[in-house]
Amino acid sequence: MKRKLVALLCTVSMMAAMLSGCGDSSEEKNSQQTSKSGQEESQGGEEQADGQGASGEELEYVELQWYVLSYQPGNIADLDMIQAALDEYFKEKINCKVKLNIMDAGGYAETMPTKLMSGEEVDLLAVTGDISYYTYAKMGAFYPIDDLWDEYGTGLKGLFKDNVWDGLTVDGHVYGVPVLKDNCYIISYIYNDTLAKELGLNMEQGWSGPQEMEEFLIEAVKARDEKFPEYKGMPLMPYNDVFCPYYVALEQFGCSELAVCNVPGKEAVSDYGTDTVYNFFETDRFRELCLMKQRLVSAGVLADNGFNFEGNIAAEPFILMLNGWGYTWISEDLNGENYDSKLVVYDNPYMEGSGYAGAMTAIGAKSKNPERAMMAMDLINNDPYVATMLRFGLEGEHWEKDAEGKMQLTNRNADVANPGWLQWYGPFYGNLTIVEAPESYGGPDNIMLKKMAEYNNEAILTTHMGFIPDLSAIENELSACNNVISEYYDYLKYGYLESPEAVNKSVDDFVAKLKENGSEKIVAEIQAQIDAWEASK
Repeated sequence: MKRKLVALLCTVSMMAAMLSGCGDSSEEKNSQQTSKSGQEESQGGEEQADGQGASGEELEYVELQWYVLSYQPGNIADLDMIQAALDEYFKEKINCKVKLNIMDAGGYAETMPTKLMSGEEVDLLAVTGDISYYTYAKMGAFYPIDDLWDEYGTGLKGLFKDNVWDGLTVDGHVYGVPVLKDNCYIISYIYNDTLAKELGLNMEQGWSGPQEMEEFLIEAVKARDEKFPEYKGMPLMPYNDVFCPYYVALEQFGCSELAVCNVPGKEAVSDYGTDTVYNFFETDRFRELCLMKQRLVSAGVLADNGFNFEGNIAAEPFILMLNGWGYTWISEDLNGENYDSKLVVYDNPYMEGSGYAGAMTAIGAKSKNPERAMMAMDLINNDPYVATMLRFGLEGEHWEKDAEGKMQLTNRNADVANPGWLQWYGPFYGNLTIVEAPESYGGPDNIMLKKMAEYNNEAILTTHMGFIPDLSAIENELSACNNVISEYYDYLKYGYLESPEAVNKSVDDFVAKLKENGSEKIVAEIQAQIDAWEASK
């Protein structure tokens, strides 16, 4: 049965803040076994006796509430079974119960802000795009974990380098632990190897980004339509993606592309250094990308009507390629059984500090047991048994190992369309890189997760890791400019205008309206804050 990997997100909008980061010791952790009997050796931090604190004292029993956002809330039929196993394990390790409260994205966004701001007791919670880390930290909704980690979370601080923690410091404190996963911007393309071979196309020519593929793609759609006339009128690529980060790398500061800096070694606009703030919408590079999108739509490479297709258009045999975000390995049947998929990751992934804040775990400010919550967070992020159980369930009930020692979903997870417990890849269940996964999910020898660690460690860092902008002085300008963006940007970035002349006129009007509504003040304010931040270092 086909098993499909879950993509990142972006977007979340993860990609709202795309999830970027850096893990120091993930490959070592990936090699560890996840059987319950080996946990004392595989946990992070200093060893301590079960049910005891770091100083050896017996811990008083407590019960904690953990609020988790799940993108697969329907796959938790065996929640009671998982809860019982967690209760047993957490009681053995740190003498507490951690109750899972699982919600879908809509329910989480509606429920959690009220809980946090009403003073309700919350022990552990997922920090998402809707629960803005920086905003809620400043409002006092979270407990400062850096007051606790030296004694109660000794395995947490080492998950990330100091500049990551610097980027998460709000008013002198750190208030959450990012999920260690594909934290940097891993941009790629996935192509239809079956169609490429039928057309005699070389899909691996060392392109540095999709903008270098324009001429090739225009010729490819002609070749496809000539060989397969029945595909004529169908797009060559299913999704018409946004510019950043697919086409350009930009360091952003909460102002979209209105105020950005270049990423070292991946300069989007060569006129500027990496310390100069500029409005990307005003640049020639932005105009060129808008014109390119219009040409690709006119040539039939990209659809002229966006996402208005029934079913999964990415699975159609007439599709040649699509942009990818967060993939490090894929199975051949990622996009279905109509063709074999292959993955190419562009060189030089990059990361920016704000990206970590899109998927985190925090402790509520009103928790009565923040120390024990910190100990639980340490287990969640450093214990492979817990991390694997939260994604794939229990050995013997939901998965087993075959004669070769490979993990296979069986029994209560045998039907992955109707599983007992399946939460892949569970971005809000803590550290992903220590999870043991079936080959159809994590790749041979867990290559997907190992590659995540590799890309994180090698990623280019943006210049201003640790800089947190204060947008209060430009709130009105941002609001006004965002209204302008909503008026113009979709038509430009998706190439929907009828001609190059229309594109140029729209870009001119767009930039003029942005200036009328304060875009220059936005750039000046962010530049002044960066200059002051640099001077204070």
